[in-house]
Amino acid sequence: MYGITPFILLVIPLIIQIIWGTKSIHKTTSLKFVSISIITVLLQIPLSFLSVYIASENINANPEFQTRCGLIMLPIVAANFLAALLLLLTIVVQFFIKRFRDKKLKQ
Repeated sequence: MYGITPFILLVIPLIIQIIWGTKSIHKTTSLKFVSISIITVLLQIPLSFLSVYIASENINANPEFQTRCGLIMLPIVAANFLAALLLLLTIVVQFFIKRFRDKKLKQ
């Protein structure tokens, strides 16, 4: 479990955005969509650093990787960028869904 923890930390903001963003679009929560989006983006930053730190500690604890090469950290850093990109893409899609829904309700 300790080995997959960095990847779990990366998807937490995305899952929060999907669940709470959908609830905000359907107006079943008191939080606004903008505040949910800001919270998840701000949550992504420390969780990204924490995932890199945990992955680094995992690598340092493993005696097989004692060469201290930083190239082995590349997949977790790439996963951080991918998770951030997916989060922003989810926010944009949910924003357009919300805008379309609001326009439809006004008519």
